[in-house]
Amino acid sequence: MNTGETHVGAASIGIDIGGTKTLGVILSYQGNLVAQLRFPTPSSSAKIIEHVLMVYSQLSREAGDDVDIASLGIGVAGLVDTAGELRRAPNLAEADGLRLGEMIGPSLDVPVHVDNDANCAALAEIRLGAAKDVDNALLVTLGTGIGGAVVANGKIFRGGFGLAGEPGHMLVEPNGIRCACGANGCWEAYASGTGLRNLALRRAETGELQGLVQELGGEFEGITGELISQAASAGDEEAIAVVDEYAKWVALGLANCAALLDPEVIVLGGGMVGSWHLFGPKIRGLFEEFLIGSEQRTLVQIKPAKIGEAAGAVGASLLGTVQGTNE
Repeated sequence: MNTGETHVGAASIGIDIGGTKTLGVILSYQGNLVAQLRFPTPSSSAKIIEHVLMVYSQLSREAGDDVDIASLGIGVAGLVDTAGELRRAPNLAEADGLRLGEMIGPSLDVPVHVDNDANCAALAEIRLGAAKDVDNALLVTLGTGIGGAVVANGKIFRGGFGLAGEPGHMLVEPNGIRCACGANGCWEAYASGTGLRNLALRRAETGELQGLVQELGGEFEGITGELISQAASAGDEEAIAVVDEYAKWVALGLANCAALLDPEVIVLGGGMVGSWHLFGPKIRGLFEEFLIGSEQRTLVQIKPAKIGEAAGAVGASLLGTVQGTNE
């Protein structure tokens, strides 16, 4: 994906609304990234509508006279049905039932398309990234929560009602850690960025990670996944133990998905992939241990996402070019 194009022509705007941050991009029809902006995500549904319109307006100004904006695509973290309604958003307060396309469309003079953020990221990866030219793939985004998308026969598989591809809410530990969705023991509670923090907090509460806790003035609630990754990279053995446990949970969920879907490639995206050097080799090794028949079956590749954190926004910008997207 190229940047820095002088004369752009037709382009589309993509906005990825995550649990904590919103990323907006302009993508030309030649696949060039023209502009990119980042903002914190608001909490209420009313503010999200205003927020999207604000991001669109700022990106439009960034585009200038050389860019003809033809569509807006929105990727949002949660269950988005085939009509574009956000049925359930565990990491977005007060947003359940939000019909983004219907509410935003009348304010704009371009078509508006809405989909799940992980479906958008998968679309970007199969068009431009790590799963390009792959017919059967699984994309898993490890961020505040876990997003997922299934690529079957070269197309995003949406299920009967558009809600397929939510592996983060597979039950992996009955009566386990409470998830943002309200259930206990979801994969997301163990294998997301929030999950890494959850695992670290459990250890800190039993007296481990004292070096890190002391740096935080004795307040272990200040522990974050990023701090754990930094400490592990610096050689802190207790932080490394948290990383090892985290890798186990990620690999377990991926093995369950692979047993069901038999993908050629699993692409891992989201913020946690920034520490791929820590997690990647561990996840690959444990995945092969957990997956039934791993020695007899064709090796399932596990790759970091190629496009990076902009994948959701880039894929959202592509929604208007794909038949059968939610409108």
